Amino acid sequence: MATTVQIGGSGTLFVGEDKTFTLETLNASEVPVDMLGWTVLFDVRKSDKAPDPAIFSKSATIVGVFNVVRATNTQRAQITLSDTEMNTVSGRTYRYSWKRMDDGVETVLCRGPFVVEKATAP
Repeated sequence: MATTVQIGGSGTLFVGEDKTFTLETLNASEVPVDMLGWTVLFDVRKSDKAPDPAIFSKSATIVGVFNVVRATNTQRAQITLSDTEMNTVSGRTYRYSWKRMDDGVETVLCRGPFVVEKATAP
């Protein structure tokens, strides 16, 4: 079951800044799930309506070491959006999702609002 988590808002995500996003996968009992061998996609769109094109669509790198004990599990899916990429969006709320992509079948792992804010220009 996918979880809903907001990214950004309250001064945490701005147009034009470098950002690294990470995802830890857990089962229903909140035990880590091994992502080794998975293809994970991070996708940002203006809305959830098809055929809304992706603003960002990036394949994640699986980093860290898996451990079934959450306190010692460092395995994460990770993507970075550069300042140049983040300069292509305006301050508003978008929609994002992390998806597991296997043989053309996608499973949404996490999704929610992607809230980008605009600071004053220099």
